[in-house]
Amino acid sequence: MKKRLCLLVMLAAVLCASVAFAACERDEDHRYGPWKTKTTATCTRQGHQFKYCQKCDHWEQRRTSKLPHTPGEMTVTKAPTCTETGKQEAVCQVCNNLIRYTMDKLPHNYGEMKVTKAPTCTANGTGEYTCADCGRVKKETIKKLGHDWGEMKVTKEPTCTKTGTGEAACSRCEAVQKSTLERTEHPYGEWTVEREPQGKRKGLRVSTCTACEREREEYFYWEGTLYEGMEPSEEVIRLQEKLKDLGFYRGSIRSGQFGDLTTSAVARFQESSDLEGTGIADAKTLSALETAWEKATGKTDIKTLEAEEMESAEQAKPIEE
Repeated sequence: MKKRLCLLVMLAAVLCASVAFAACERDEDHRYGPWKTKTTATCTRQGHQFKYCQKCDHWEQRRTSKLPHTPGEMTVTKAPTCTETGKQEAVCQVCNNLIRYTMDKLPHNYGEMKVTKAPTCTANGTGEYTCADCGRVKKETIKKLGHDWGEMKVTKEPTCTKTGTGEAACSRCEAVQKSTLERTEHPYGEWTVEREPQGKRKGLRVSTCTACEREREEYFYWEGTLYEGMEPSEEVIRLQEKLKDLGFYRGSIRSGQFGDLTTSAVARFQESSDLEGTGIADAKTLSALETAWEKATGKTDIKTLEAEEMESAEQAKPIEE
């Protein structure tokens, strides 16, 4: 009876174990608990830890690293030099073992560099450093100096049609650097008017180079003429202000730009003053506008007066011999 009971118990244990292991057939099925320390690590031995699967009887273990020693006061047993490492030792305050350490070599005690080969404009030089403690020699390259070019001298003057040449000599060696000098600007003479400006059509004037007789042409309005597309200016602002006071202009007068609205306003004023409605504010138009504006407002353009006074003063100056 007792034997039969023991066999039943053993069979039940085997069945339970087989059921438990069947639940974790793959490694990823394990569900581990936390690591448990069996042996604590010290500075002389590794630690030992275990963790168990909570679903079966599988377990794993690991070794943990030794702890670092806790050295006491260090004693140098061999001083380091620039050619040999040193040694020092101390007693661990935990395990009482003697711990030895290696000390790094000292840096070489180099003095000032001695030039053994001076550099030139085109070649590197060399220098040496000597350690005062061990006599070790360290060599170093000294970069070449490069040429020291002096002031350039013109060997061939450039013209408006041909480039020139120049040379500069190095102050340290016999090297010569040649340079090309760009052509000069054409020395154009005074303008000759071929066709005067008329209405919207610009005039044509020609100028000739006094050195090579090259001609250049330019389409122009007479100086002081205001027209569409010109650079913004105070003169345009004053023109717009007068046109606005006379009721011909309703645009902006802050930018000083001569645009479509200003062109249309000038044309309407010209037509009202029996002038050709070109939209170009030439001398006749500006004079008529000034007269009409002064009559309508009772004001006088100070800027216009100043310009007229300056012109009269210039004309009154004696011609210098």
